[in-house]
Amino acid sequence: MKVEPVRGPKFAALVKKYGNGTPSFATPVLNGCEPNDPLAILLANYLLWESTPALVEEALGRIARTVVDVNDLRVMLEREVVEVIGEKYPFVEERALRLRATLNDIFRRQHRTSLDHLRNASRKDQRAYLEGLSEIPPFVAGRTLLVAFELPAPIVDDTAVELLHQQGAVEPTATTVDVVQWIGRTHRVEELPKVHHALSQLATEAWTAAGKNGHKIRGAYLGRHAGFRAAEESERRRVEEEKLAKVREAERIAEEKRLAEVAREQERQRLKLEAEQAKVRARAEREAARVAAIAERERKIAAREAERIAREAQRAKEEARRQKEAEKLRLREEAAAQKAAAVRAQRERKAAEQKAKREKQELALRLKREKAAAAKQKLLAAREKARQAKELAKQAAAKKAALKKSALEKAAQKKAGAKKSAAKKSAAKKSAPQKAASKKAATKKPTPKKAAAKSAAASKAASSAGKASAKKTAAKPVAKKSATKSATKSATSKSTTSKSTTSKSTTSKSVSRRR
Repeated sequence: MKVEPVRGPKFAALVKKYGNGTPSFATPVLNGCEPNDPLAILLANYLLWESTPALVEEALGRIARTVVDVNDLRVMLEREVVEVIGEKYPFVEERALRLRATLNDIFRRQHRTSLDHLRNASRKDQRAYLEGLSEIPPFVAGRTLLVAFELPAPIVDDTAVELLHQQGAVEPTATTVDVVQWIGRTHRVEELPKVHHALSQLATEAWTAAGKNGHKIRGAYLGRHAGFRAAEESERRRVEEEKLAKVREAERIAEEKRLAEVAREQERQRLKLEAEQAKVRARAEREAARVAAIAERERKIAAREAERIAREAQRAKEEARRQKEAEKLRLREEAAAQKAAAVRAQRERKAAEQKAKREKQELALRLKREKAAAAKQKLLAAREKARQAKELAKQAAAKKAALKKSALEKAAQKKAGAKKSAAKKSAAKKSAPQKAASKKAATKKPTPKKAAAKSAAASKAASSAGKASAKKTAAKPVAKKSATKSATKSATSKSTTSKSTTSKSTTSKSVSRRR
């Protein structure tokens, strides 16, 4: 039957006796830190573990004079932490060792020395994180949960367990962990603050009564449990040795099995190697036979190739001889062709020279003819210009005479009208043969000499007609004006027609010569 580590009735009586009043968990913190800073509360609980509130305040004062924040204690050496807390502080070496281990564990997890991330964490995560820190006592973890995060937890240290043993409420073999587990198992969460208050009052009373020897209370606990620890250690070593023996036996059996498996594998590999070697030998024999067959086939192929090469050499000789003969024939043909080409080129050169000479003569003759035609046209143009000047002078004189005799014209208007109609008829009769002659000359395309003769005849006729009209105009002013205009028009048209005919004939001749 399992024996409980704590006697329930006596423990309940002690809690009832020392748990009177309102529980108070006021915790001093390091100067410069906020009162609700979880890390500062953790440091204060480390100093309160196996100690008293008065000693905690003194230690915090000494620490505040040396460091700036809690992180400085982490980076210090263990001996420096002991000197900062005070060498006469209860269990200072163990306290410094555990404190540095806990702070380094926090820094390793968070990459900074802080517990602020637990403010928004769940209660389960808060409890698991603090109870899982390296070297942290159950008293420090439970009191930090209660004060910093208002999460009640069993809070017991070795001094409280020893005092409960002295009161007969705890078995001699019960450890602090056993008592903590029993309290957490047998009490509701809302009862845990009252239990901690009662145990704190009990420890404060004992420390006050013991004075400077308060640390001996825990020493008695450690001394009583030293024998239990030795027995537990020997039992643990025995169990470990038995486990080790079983492990070694299992390893030996496994090694034997492994060696047997290795032997079987080696035998299998040997048989496999022999089979592979036999296959290799058979393959080598087949390969040798194949190589011999290939060599024989290659020899036959080489013989056939030699025969083929000899035939090709003979064929090449014959082909070279035929090509040589063909080349000679080709050279003779090329020489004959070159000779014929030279003769043909000489003939073509002579023909080209004769043609060029003939074209040069034709060109000179054509230029001479064109020059003569141009001189004739120039002479005709000068004569036409002189004639027109004479006509203009006559017209000016007629106009002047007409102005002098305008009074007579008004008196004889009816008579002048009749004379004017007669003059128009005579002018029409005279211009009709001239127009017919110009049309006939344009259709026949006369030679330059004939065209020049016709144009001269036309100009003479036009000048004689002009003189006649001028005489009539002097006698009859009104009739003279119309006749002069008609004569001028007919003469101009005749000269224009003769010029166009001459240019057309000259152009046609030059074109025919070029062809």
